[in-house]
Amino acid sequence: MLQRIALVRAEIESLWGDPEPRSSEVLEDRLHGIDAELVDLAVVVRRIATRLHPTLVDQVGLAAALQSLADEVERGSDLEVRLSCAGDAAAVPVETARAAYRIAQESLRNAVRHSGARVATVGVQVAAGRLDLRVHDDGDGFDAGTLAREGLGLASLRERALCVGGTAEVRSRPGAGTTIAASLPLTGA
Repeated sequence: MLQRIALVRAEIESLWGDPEPRSSEVLEDRLHGIDAELVDLAVVVRRIATRLHPTLVDQVGLAAALQSLADEVERGSDLEVRLSCAGDAAAVPVETARAAYRIAQESLRNAVRHSGARVATVGVQVAAGRLDLRVHDDGDGFDAGTLAREGLGLASLRERALCVGGTAEVRSRPGAGTTIAASLPLTGA
């Protein structure tokens, strides 16, 4: 996005600093191009803002938001998502629910992009003051010990769990899929 914003700014600066007068048609075409780029950037920013703050979790609760996420992933990919929720998901504090949703979202995104999986399961268990989330895919898996560096997505899973006083662990083996297991307390950090 920053590159696109820089290009828009450069285009505007070139219009201001252009020593040769332009025809009104050329000027109008360039301004329409800038306008179209800004409209598209606004859509992208709105999508990012929505992903940063999952209002769906706030509006309908964790279980319904996860079902919506599963449906969205299935519509946009070849991945089948199976969801199970046990315990009182309505009793989960909103900050913990948001963290669980984001961890599930990133886990499913990784499964779609990197794993070659056909099926992913998302399991939520609420009991004994904790929310346990497990996302498993039947994809290619990977050897975590040979990764040159952990990607931002995997690091963000752990950070989201840590922000609410929990933990997240990534388990994977080549040919055995990947499992993300998060344990989040129902009382914040």
